[in-house]
Amino acid sequence: MQQYFAKNKNLELEDGDYHHIKNVMRMKKGDMIKVVYDNMVYECKLTMISDKSSFEIVSETKIEDCSVKIDIAFSLIKEQKLNYLLQKATELGVNKFIPLNTKRSVVKIENKKEEAKILRWNKICKEASEQAFRSFVPEVSSVLSLKDLINGDYDLKLLCSLNKNTKNIKKVLQKNDKCVKILLVVGPEGGFDPMEEEYLLENGFTSVSLGNTVLRAETAPVTALSMIKYEFMR
Repeated sequence: MQQYFAKNKNLELEDGDYHHIKNVMRMKKGDMIKVVYDNMVYECKLTMISDKSSFEIVSETKIEDCSVKIDIAFSLIKEQKLNYLLQKATELGVNKFIPLNTKRSVVKIENKKEEAKILRWNKICKEASEQAFRSFVPEVSSVLSLKDLINGDYDLKLLCSLNKNTKNIKKVLQKNDKCVKILLVVGPEGGFDPMEEEYLLENGFTSVSLGNTVLRAETAPVTALSMIKYEFMR
């Protein structure tokens, strides 16, 4: 059953969703879809197929909140790699994405292009959420600096690092198993500049290792998110 996110309490869909129903999925009258809005999932039967397809509600289910919310802050990387990061982390249940400008970021975004980039990134998250049957679309924030990042309100702030003084992420998570909100920070290829990493550590971040192998910038956050989700699985 295909899932879509409604844009208002009347359960109206985006124009692109109506197009998807009619021209991509080629659905017919009587077919069922799921529509999500405001912590509710509605199973609906299509009553008319057109540019503004209509449907009737068959059943509804309230969505329970996740036990832990995980935000991922990441240094800007190339487009194809970033698409992968957004898709896979969304499938794994990330709460929010925070792109970062860092000294070693391989991509720099001009201010006039930032809004269009964020709109496209949010669209990728919406489509991945629908595919994964998520009840929530993670937000992609504006591009921040590390200074902006340290003021966030989190129970646990984790910095993925290759330095020898890192702690095992499993042990850190087990000691903090009552966390409700976690921030995971991942640097660019080659890691953060040493001064940036020291700045984060001085501001409440815990340096953690994801294992003995060196992971790509787009792979590390997906791996770390999987580990966190496993440890907090209820």
